[in-house]
Amino acid sequence: MATPVDTTSTKVEDESEHYQLASLDRPCQYCEALKLNDAAQGGIIKQNKNGERLVDFGEVQETYAERKATNFASMAYAAGLGKLDDDTPETWPRLELKLGYGRDDIFPDLPGLALTASQGCAFCRMLRRDLLSAWDKEKSDANKNPNHDNNEEEIREAKLILTGMSYKLYEAPNDNEGDMEEGSSERIYLDSLYVFFIIDWGSRKDDCSFHYNIHADATDPCASWFQIWRRPLPYNHLSPPSIKRLKALIAKSLPETPLPINHSPYYPTRLLDVGSSTLTTLRLVETAKYSALVDNSANTKETRYAALSYCWGSKDEAERQLRTTHDTIQDHLTQIEFRHLPQTVADTVQVCRSIGIRYLWVDALCIIQDDEDDWAKESFEMANVYANSFVTLCILQGSSCASGFLEKPYAPDMLSIDFRSSLDNSVSGRLYLWMLQSQEKNLMSPRSTFEKRNVRTGPDEPAELDLREAAWSTRGWTFQEAWLSPRKVLFGSHMFHISCGNLHESADGSKFDDSDFFPQGDVELGDMLNGWYNHVTSYGQRTLSYERDRFPALSAMPRIICEKFPDQQYLAGLWKSDLHRGLLWTPYSWSDLPTYLRQPEEAYISPSWSWAHCPRGLNWLRGVTTGHYAFSPEFELREADIVTEPLNPYGRVLSATLHLDAKTFQLPFHSGQAKVIETPGSERRWLGITFHYTLRSERDEYIASLHLDWITLGEKKHPEDPLEVERLWMVLISRSSIDNIFNHWSPSEDKHVTNPEIMVGLLLLPTGRENEFVKVGLWYSETRGLGGSKFWDDIQKQPIKLV
Repeated sequence: MATPVDTTSTKVEDESEHYQLASLDRPCQYCEALKLNDAAQGGIIKQNKNGERLVDFGEVQETYAERKATNFASMAYAAGLGKLDDDTPETWPRLELKLGYGRDDIFPDLPGLALTASQGCAFCRMLRRDLLSAWDKEKSDANKNPNHDNNEEEIREAKLILTGMSYKLYEAPNDNEGDMEEGSSERIYLDSLYVFFIIDWGSRKDDCSFHYNIHADATDPCASWFQIWRRPLPYNHLSPPSIKRLKALIAKSLPETPLPINHSPYYPTRLLDVGSSTLTTLRLVETAKYSALVDNSANTKETRYAALSYCWGSKDEAERQLRTTHDTIQDHLTQIEFRHLPQTVADTVQVCRSIGIRYLWVDALCIIQDDEDDWAKESFEMANVYANSFVTLCILQGSSCASGFLEKPYAPDMLSIDFRSSLDNSVSGRLYLWMLQSQEKNLMSPRSTFEKRNVRTGPDEPAELDLREAAWSTRGWTFQEAWLSPRKVLFGSHMFHISCGNLHESADGSKFDDSDFFPQGDVELGDMLNGWYNHVTSYGQRTLSYERDRFPALSAMPRIICEKFPDQQYLAGLWKSDLHRGLLWTPYSWSDLPTYLRQPEEAYISPSWSWAHCPRGLNWLRGVTTGHYAFSPEFELREADIVTEPLNPYGRVLSATLHLDAKTFQLPFHSGQAKVIETPGSERRWLGITFHYTLRSERDEYIASLHLDWITLGEKKHPEDPLEVERLWMVLISRSSIDNIFNHWSPSEDKHVTNPEIMVGLLLLPTGRENEFVKVGLWYSETRGLGGSKFWDDIQKQPIKLV
């Protein structure tokens, strides 16, 4: 977590007009405790390998049980490391500096805090505001509490007991050995201030807390003394300190993805010329005809372009935003009125002007939206558009094109506290307290956490919060945009962040890991195929304004894969070389409705055998996404007849048929030779998918285990309805091994597994046309009873069509 001092950061005291600052220059008798006395807290001076002097607060002895019980569990404990016997005392770094603080007050007016705030105590004013902001939610939750009698009068007041404050330190893993003292594997840094309080409702008491993150200017001695990496944040993204910080982060990212030397630049077909800080004319330009770009033989600052990745919003919002169409393109090539831009695009234009990027690619304006050919051609070019952008501006804040992002939904004050070391008078500066999340989210209480703990187990991670809360992270188009972009600036509700190569840093200096949010590029073919199934699983959970964009919104990824591996053939979301694995998927739940059961007027999106047929949530047969188990094909692909839009072979699919020579078997229910029963618990196996049903012979001999993609067949409406399986067929797709697949089951539950070999295939439903089927489920067969390979030995392959 720790980072070296960044000398590019601005000094808050020199630019205070850009920060919402309050100064603790007149603390009340209670808040005097906020002034940290490092000597009184037992601090000693240490020095790291770089000669940097810092304060260390020593160690404490605790048992594992004591450490587990305390609210101040370390990051190492939170990660589950180093668990010891409960009674074994261990020495730990001291991570809590308790402050003498205690007073009572009354909700909802908090007159005591109001009095000391009126007398000039800035912390009382800030704390009172924060407590009052959370009060309504707490009162509402308390009134809904099952222990509260609904016949009682609604709770209108409660007693507030402020029980203490503590400065919290954390242990950061050693990510830079040069910064650490010899023999030390972790770095202890000052992280936050906690305020602990009790809300006494009369019938019960709730232990609660607020916390404020601690910031220090990079050049302030406090930063190195307390090892603080968080930097103060201006309240405005466009303020000079913010723009300076953003430019510094972009400059810091350049070595991560250096621009090619003497490389002729790529330009999209159209770009938005946003002007500059002095020239504010806005218009669309056709790059092949625009002299400023045509005459540019190399990437220069003047001709770099940014790409925008944002949420369009609902269909209504998407259709109401300013777009380029046949009717408007000539006007847009002349001039675009800034006031007509949707707020998110308008804010992006301002950012581009502020950081000196003149050209911007915005899909709604740079693609002719009502021209199917232009739309298909430009969606095919997405791979180049984002991959060649100097920076992609990803708008995490807001859920539509009208949301904007320069106005922050929550912009708290920062409290400035003067500090002078009692250990070394030459060390003096300022600490800043700032609440990252809104008061309602920051408040920890028994009703706001599953555990009855009122302190978080790790430091706040603003990038993770911004990404996790963002509608942007749930949208389909943004998935490949993030994957393609070499340099991303993420504008979240809390702050902006940069992600480029190994650089993942927030505006406040926090480091983050975004691998859970962004698909990672794969190098080797095997890794690519395994990764593809994980990618489409994540992508399938995302939403689109238009479901027909399911393939186009991902089309850049298969295009790049095919360019890297020319022998690969893309088949409506799957790969020809790996069909024997790619077909082995199922929806996450039975509630998802397959497209072949949709109303006839709905547009065709995908064949039944592609994951895109029902993408909301996917499960794969175990081993498909990892490559840990070998699968061998048991069919021959005679032909793949995939019809796509002409200008984008990876885009919209108009029809798709697989012509196979494969072994098939029609379930013989009509003659009473087989039956389907619910699988007994002792026989149930989990292969990444639960197979709820078993196919047995009339003599009750095992044949296969079945899983229906959608329990709805024919006119059935509910999972409780009897299975209508008279029309089902089985087709053999793969042969694999169950070695170690069932290793989490007890040996007694594995008593039916006599041979690790299994056969795997699809459950099919005939369409009514000759030898034509749709996929409706999966099956596997163990080598026991009548099942396994021996069941299929005497069955001959025949031609079938999967649609």
